[in-house]
Amino acid sequence: MIFNKNNTGSLELKELIGFIYKSINFNNLKSYIGFAERDIIKIIGPEVFKTALTHYNSDNYHLSGRSMEHPEYLTLDDLVEKIQYPVAVHAYRRFVPSSDLTHSDKGRQIFVSEQEKPAFEWQIEKDNENLLALAHEATDILLEFLDDHIDDEITSEAMIGEILKQELVIPWKYSEAYKATKELLIPNVDVFEKIFMIAGSRLTFLSLVPFIRRIQDNEIAACIGEERYTAILEQFQGDVISEENKPLLDKIRQPLGLLALSVAVKRLSSQVLPSGIFSNVIPLDLKRKNPASKPDRNEVSGALEKDGMRELFKLQEYCRKLDVTSSGEVFTIPAPDEHIDPDRKYVRL
Repeated sequence: MIFNKNNTGSLELKELIGFIYKSINFNNLKSYIGFAERDIIKIIGPEVFKTALTHYNSDNYHLSGRSMEHPEYLTLDDLVEKIQYPVAVHAYRRFVPSSDLTHSDKGRQIFVSEQEKPAFEWQIEKDNENLLALAHEATDILLEFLDDHIDDEITSEAMIGEILKQELVIPWKYSEAYKATKELLIPNVDVFEKIFMIAGSRLTFLSLVPFIRRIQDNEIAACIGEERYTAILEQFQGDVISEENKPLLDKIRQPLGLLALSVAVKRLSSQVLPSGIFSNVIPLDLKRKNPASKPDRNEVSGALEKDGMRELFKLQEYCRKLDVTSSGEVFTIPAPDEHIDPDRKYVRL
């Protein structure tokens, strides 16, 4: 657990989440911190989390006196804090709904006095929404931090021949979580935002990764052909895109991003539970959830799919042009009126 070093867990939580009481009992949140750590590990990978945890438990954590000799300690200090904040907020938002009630031998009750009254349900829902937004933004900041320090190296004292052994401060580049994005022709949020704006959210991008992979492996591969698809993917992963394939890559990304979004709009806005499928929106009546059959959501998805298919057709035409040109033929686009019969009343273009 990346908290409670020297039994100062309550103080650490208070420093991270300023609006909670310092008197909060850390032991009451320990289980929830474990749940939150599991969620963060899924995003950053166990290698990065283990690096942060090892540094947190070492004597080098917050050892400012040796920062000149070991500048990586400051980076690792920052890493610990960048991980702690989303973990703390996720843990607290899971803990607080049950802490609002008193669990006694008479069942669940609420405490009311002349000085303190329970918050209204809309206020609680608003606070829950804010806590979730804070946790997501903190996760984005963590991912930005990892990207910014992806190539930071430590010079080890161990010699290999005449060369000092080098190792990364944070093993983000070699984590399975990071390598999964390198299998995609849209590898990060910055590239995705050239197609569609998602407020710069790396967390949103990671939620889109399964849809991007599915569209890439199916629609894109089928459109450009398996041989061409394999070749451009190998070049992309090796960071050596040929001049011939650079425009092809740009044309691939347009339908890839739009079609992935069209699927995600319907999938990510719904929640599957044993009692049914519900939409992830706050209804006016806070005591129930609205059904997920929202016409406007389907309309947005349909519009994205239409735009994506239009770009996919352009990609197909571009690949056909490449095939014709490589065979030595001249690529021509037939005139719109070439197949028009003047004797027919209607024409289909």
